[in-house]
Amino acid sequence: MENQRSNTPSDEIDIGSVLSKIGDGIQSAWLGLMRFLALVRRVPFENKISFIFIIVTSIAIGVLFSFYLRKNYYESTMILSSDYLNKRLAESTVDKLAQLAGEPKKNGLTKALNLKDTLADNIIGFEVKPFIEEKDIVEIEVLKEQLRSAQATSANKEVINQVIRQIEIENRHAFEITVRTLNPAVIPNLQEAIVNYFRTNPYIKKRIEINRQILVREQVKLSSDIRKLDSLKKIMYANYRSMAEQTRQGSNNVILSDKAVTNPIDIYKQDQELYADLQDVERKLYIQPDFEIVEGFTEFSEPAGASVAKMLFYSLIIGIAIAYIDVALRGFNRYLANLK
Repeated sequence: MENQRSNTPSDEIDIGSVLSKIGDGIQSAWLGLMRFLALVRRVPFENKISFIFIIVTSIAIGVLFSFYLRKNYYESTMILSSDYLNKRLAESTVDKLAQLAGEPKKNGLTKALNLKDTLADNIIGFEVKPFIEEKDIVEIEVLKEQLRSAQATSANKEVINQVIRQIEIENRHAFEITVRTLNPAVIPNLQEAIVNYFRTNPYIKKRIEINRQILVREQVKLSSDIRKLDSLKKIMYANYRSMAEQTRQGSNNVILSDKAVTNPIDIYKQDQELYADLQDVERKLYIQPDFEIVEGFTEFSEPAGASVAKMLFYSLIIGIAIAYIDVALRGFNRYLANLK
């Protein structure tokens, strides 16, 4: 007799079974969390002596460090701008100062910044970071490409205006320099000292000198061109006056020769442009905007380090963490001993 088997395959999913498994998983995770919290709560009561000893010791160390070992330091920041500075040069220069400040003897820092020994001894550190983040500089370059595309395809003016706003970001060559000292009275003396330290850098010093020479030569040339235009204006004025005296018909053009016709308005406009350029050159020579202090150091009366209350709080948290780690290690050690 043949046994007939009927196969009824089905692709249907038992939703109830799936939901039951999900519920069991959630319940298991919840029970596991409750057991863990119960363990965390039970451990300090079962190991009172260990917990009290470790926490009291940690707080005592925190108090000792706060009142006897820790030195209060004062922190201030300046923003220095210069077209000669880039990220690598600024970081390299300030890192050297930071290394000199970290030396036990501050002879190197005294010489580098041209400070008195009593001032240099109070400096404990320097830091520098770009005032404008690199991502902003990258964004500017991307927007420049968008501007070129917008000009080529005659796109809307919104993209072009956005590019212009980003390109005109001020202080793209500015850096934020932070100094830490043990005495806040030192801070005002460091501003000019740091600027002079940058100026004496050989790379920067050469560029300052050549740019000044270029400005001086440009000043001489502009002054000479302005004098020549002044002479030309006098000749034109005399020519017009002579024409007026002879009661001849006036003209907007003055014939200076048989081949050249000159508009006097153009002469005066060019003279104004040259004079504006000369003023700009003289302003740069006087101000010497090689390094500009956007925001100087400020002498603060309150230390920048963590307060005593914060130190005690940190000591308490560290003590509790060490106590739990100690209990866990001792429990793990007993487990290993039972395996023998």
